[in-house]
Amino acid sequence: MVQVIRKRMLVRRMASAALVLSLMSGCSLLPEEEDSLQPPTLQKVQKQYEIVDVKRGNIERFITSTATATSGSNTPVSFPETGGRLKNIFVQVGDLVKAGQPIAELDTGDLPVRIKLQKLNVEKRNLQLFNATTTEMSTDDIRLRELDLKGEQLILNSLEKEYNKALLFAPMDGVVTYVDSLRTGDGVEANRTVAVIADPNDVDLVYEATEAKSLVGAKVDMDVEVTIKKKTYKGKVLQTPQTAPKSDVESIIRRNSKSLIIGVPSVTNLPLRIGEYADFKIFMEKRENVIVIPRNALRNYLGRNYVQVMENDRVKEIDVETGLTTQREVEVVKGLEVGQKVILNT
Repeated sequence: MVQVIRKRMLVRRMASAALVLSLMSGCSLLPEEEDSLQPPTLQKVQKQYEIVDVKRGNIERFITSTATATSGSNTPVSFPETGGRLKNIFVQVGDLVKAGQPIAELDTGDLPVRIKLQKLNVEKRNLQLFNATTTEMSTDDIRLRELDLKGEQLILNSLEKEYNKALLFAPMDGVVTYVDSLRTGDGVEANRTVAVIADPNDVDLVYEATEAKSLVGAKVDMDVEVTIKKKTYKGKVLQTPQTAPKSDVESIIRRNSKSLIIGVPSVTNLPLRIGEYADFKIFMEKRENVIVIPRNALRNYLGRNYVQVMENDRVKEIDVETGLTTQREVEVVKGLEVGQKVILNT
């Protein structure tokens, strides 16, 4: 009986020990407590500005571009008395011509054939007169043949004069710079310019701007730097849109409204042919010792001109009055002082 009781107590002790071990092992299966996450640190971000100091300086507006060489002496040629149908144009743009050289011809029908026949009549009368003077013919017969020859010669002269009216001749030596786009059979009115002949030794430069407003301020006699084949010459403005001759032709009016004519009076013969190009620079306006800021520092809103300046780490807006403006800089007449710091509009 005692042994039975001992066995039961032993079993109970073993069960208790197993329970304790199981509890201890169970504790090892639980996850370890992690450290708590800290909130991210917030850093204050400051806006970066591109700032320049307000200074005094010089500002100038100029035009620099390319001009085309043209002749300062251009002579239009046209049929002065009567028109007709075009038969031929004998020249092209760029041709060198001599005074008296045919430029164009009107259709005269059978007039050339009649002239040839009349020349034969004149030659025939000449032979008859020669025979009369070499034979024993009376004075009256010789006189009659002289009159016949004179009559035929008058007819020939009249025909040739009529034909010459249908021919257009070069009035001078030069180069052809313009030819009308007429075709054979087209009607040609009297005084219509068929071609233009220019003096190649009298060369000017013509600059045609894209916009007329870019030439505002241009004046006759303004100095011009002209560069031809890497050599610089002193030129002058000869004609502006305001001084261009009046015209009734719309295309000429439009061209003159945005064109400058530049001459180089210091050089008798420029090393430049008609149609070639030269670089030039014209100083239009200049201001010295004025407040100048970059163009991208100026702001505009609904007609208001203003700038942003940095004062005591704060941005402040200031209205300004502007003067001369170029592609890169602006003159400030009122509103800014030297030393202020303006913010660029990037």
